[in-house]
Amino acid sequence: MSDQNTITLVLPVYKPSIDWVEYTLSKLRELEAASGSNVNLIVVNDGSEDRVPFDLLKEKHSNVIIHHLLRNAGKGAALRAGFSRCETDTMLFTDADFPYEVESMASLIHTLSNGADVVLGYREEDYYASVPWFRRILSEAFRFVLKSILRFPITDTQCGIKGMNQKGKEIFLRTKINRFLVDMEFIKMAVNSNCQIDSCVVHLRNDVQFSKMGLGVLIPESLNFIRILLK
Repeated sequence: MSDQNTITLVLPVYKPSIDWVEYTLSKLRELEAASGSNVNLIVVNDGSEDRVPFDLLKEKHSNVIIHHLLRNAGKGAALRAGFSRCETDTMLFTDADFPYEVESMASLIHTLSNGADVVLGYREEDYYASVPWFRRILSEAFRFVLKSILRFPITDTQCGIKGMNQKGKEIFLRTKINRFLVDMEFIKMAVNSNCQIDSCVVHLRNDVQFSKMGLGVLIPESLNFIRILLK
């Protein structure tokens, strides 16, 4: 039986800088204070050749597991590798740059403690006012398809922070998508499994930096979108 006051945070990481180590440690301390929980960290090195930052993080924090993938496999594959090593009853994942406010992360943890199997971060209108125009158009078009055409019960599938208990974890480990749309696949599987799903409004940090979404991402993800719909 795992410690009820301990949660696990899974971070998929690719090519971090040395500065990322201290930044991550500071966020862990903030999350522990905000949630009132001890935080175990599982970092999945998604094929980065330079392992110095990972070794340094391990030296500076006792509750860190580093899982190395031999090649860059993508977000979905990295998360499955991380969750396969989770033993706590409460766990969550987010991006390596901690794009959401720590208070939002703590809210997901508290919602899980109230009985949900899966908690989904949900972004309101303030998110769309902050993102680049192309990403905003893609997000709004995606949500329109999910709600109006596919009648999907949850429209913000791609919010990069989600929490789950052991039941939710077992569902996530059955996903197949290796890239970003693993979030959508997971939610569809969770809905079909009749588990308890809740949502929690989350907010971006003011200084978050957005990565670019080129054709190298959009084309494979379009194929993954079709695969998920046909499942």
